[in-house]
Amino acid sequence: MQNESLKFIADAMLGRLAKWLRILGYDVVYEPHISDDNLIARALHEYRIILTMDRKLLARESARNSLGIQSSDYKEQLRQVITQYKIDYQSLLFTRCLICNVPLNFVEKEKIKEKIPPYVYSTQNEFEICPQCGRIYWSGTHRISISDNLQKILNVDATSANYIIA
Repeated sequence: MQNESLKFIADAMLGRLAKWLRILGYDVVYEPHISDDNLIARALHEYRIILTMDRKLLARESARNSLGIQSSDYKEQLRQVITQYKIDYQSLLFTRCLICNVPLNFVEKEKIKEKIPPYVYSTQNEFEICPQCGRIYWSGTHRISISDNLQKILNVDATSANYIIA
């Protein structure tokens, strides 16, 4: 299975992990109120890997395509998933909506002028938009902060991780 085709579904206890995997550009369904039966059914139907800390769920025969998350710390969780699936945490970074989980589309600056702060419009040239919710993304200090945090989580040497900061 190639990295880009990895798709996950995270149980209710793993919302923060789901968000970080989306930051890395991976398709992660997160519905905190979904039942175990529906979670398994959706995973099977959509060929998703179940991420869970629920030992009873892991023990079910129908949930065999799953990963038992070992730690309650999201940083350890992220490291575990990246290591287990040899995830590329570079090339898909910031390509997916953190809310809707859909790939972002490039949008021309002029088309969103009224939807972003004037300072952002004057200092940024590249924007992405979520085709589902309309949320607009750009490379600002929040991305640098996220990239710095990711480097710390993954224990990446900052000198070799310049690619992360856009």
